[in-house]
Amino acid sequence: MPSISMRRLFGVGAALVACALLLPVFSVGPVFADDDPAAAPPKAPPPKAAPPKAEPASAGAKGEWEPDLKALRASVVKVFTTSQSENYRKPWQRPRPSGSSGSAFYIGKRRIMTNAHVVSDAKVLEVKRADRVKRYKARVLFVGHDCDLALITVDDDDFWEGMVPLEIQERPAMRSKVMTIGYPMGGNKLSITEGVVSRIEVTSYAHTRVDEHLTVQTDAAINPGNSGGPVIQNGKVCGVAFQGYTFAQNLGYMIAPSVIQHFLKDVEDDVYHGYPELGIYTANLRNPVLRRFLGVPEDQDGGMLVLKPTPFASTVGKLKKNDVILKIDGVKIESDGTVNIGDEFLDFAFVVEGKQIGEKVTLTVLRDGKILEIEVTLKEWSARMKPGAVYDERPEYMVLGGYLFVPLTNNYLGWGRSNDLSYYMQQYYRTVAVEGKSREQLVLLSRVIKDASTRYIYYSDAIVDNVDGVQPKDFAHFVKLLDESKKDLIKIEFEGVNVAPLILDMKLIKKVHPEILKSHQIPEDRYVKPKEVK
Repeated sequence: MPSISMRRLFGVGAALVACALLLPVFSVGPVFADDDPAAAPPKAPPPKAAPPKAEPASAGAKGEWEPDLKALRASVVKVFTTSQSENYRKPWQRPRPSGSSGSAFYIGKRRIMTNAHVVSDAKVLEVKRADRVKRYKARVLFVGHDCDLALITVDDDDFWEGMVPLEIQERPAMRSKVMTIGYPMGGNKLSITEGVVSRIEVTSYAHTRVDEHLTVQTDAAINPGNSGGPVIQNGKVCGVAFQGYTFAQNLGYMIAPSVIQHFLKDVEDDVYHGYPELGIYTANLRNPVLRRFLGVPEDQDGGMLVLKPTPFASTVGKLKKNDVILKIDGVKIESDGTVNIGDEFLDFAFVVEGKQIGEKVTLTVLRDGKILEIEVTLKEWSARMKPGAVYDERPEYMVLGGYLFVPLTNNYLGWGRSNDLSYYMQQYYRTVAVEGKSREQLVLLSRVIKDASTRYIYYSDAIVDNVDGVQPKDFAHFVKLLDESKKDLIKIEFEGVNVAPLILDMKLIKKVHPEILKSHQIPEDRYVKPKEVK
């Protein structure tokens, strides 16, 4: 999430809707879906960088490039994944493992690049070259869920024999020809399709449902199973195939080279840190009356209005409400919030997207009629509750007698929870997280487990407000409040005017708790994620 713009004010709900249509092209049988059930210290800041150069665009070779099929059959591999996701309805048990497949390609140094959604929640990972019958056991080196990229490797030396690494080139130009290479549904052999680049812009990545990065659209066929495969131009990789629309034709998307290079640079220290968060709500300045009210000089035809800096990101104490950002790292921001990069106008977030956590960005700001140069050290989003979907993690929960408590997460919403919860999650980010209040996570009474002790008691997705008058700041704090209470009767109050409080009879709960766990085959009554050590 390199930035927060006005459209992202409602980003959680909008992304959930979009994901019903825009999906990773990861083959899970003959369907177009991802089958999703739902830190290291920062690097030392480098010397102050010059304004970013326009990323060159490759227009394609003058002659027609013919692929080296022998090399591609060795270097573009098929990935077989046996994955086991999480059950957010019954978080103590997992669904049955499922098999799926994707594509990947060799980039050198015994590293294979693919999509994060190809290897997410993987229990068994295998790869197969097109020029061999044998499958080789693979393992994940690094995964970046926010940019949907991953690196995997194979320990068997025999696998690497004769493989030629594919080089990553610059961003392809509009209308230039590209080839999509991989193992899509409909067959087992290596597939090569051709098309042209039809659109380049910063857009949503379906894997986490909220992140936005530079994306290249093409009409080259990108189907389920192509995920993680290379998109080639002039013999070099110009993108990684990763998602498409279920009900559209000739609409496929690839991850742009700048995103790939950011990921590779990030893992140079053997840790993936992710993208920094500039952390501002913004609005465009196309309205001349608003520009005049803010005192924007007539000779300034660009600029972007700061509505609010968020407390869990980089601009706290740096930017103020009603600041007008004129430039970012020396690059002019247009009145619609875009910057001119090469032959394209891209969302201003593209400039931040090229930065790593710990690096700096310089903002040219108009404040109270004065032009200021403000240097911002880029940080990650630090709130405990994350807006996007997570993978490769156990869900937190607590079973207390016949009551199941969980934190509100994007994954939980993905299990068909009510639209009211989706709306409340949006409200949370607007009124709690973005205002820096102490509550960093919301707790739900998910449901009441059937038992004689819970007869005549019904709750579903009730949002906890307080425990005996104390508002829990996150799920771990909620569990601690219950564990450390010495009272026989504990009162839990919920959000909303029509939800009755729940009175926990702790003597009764302690009596029935072991039998409830046994009868419902619950091996452990809780899982609380350990706090991250910064």
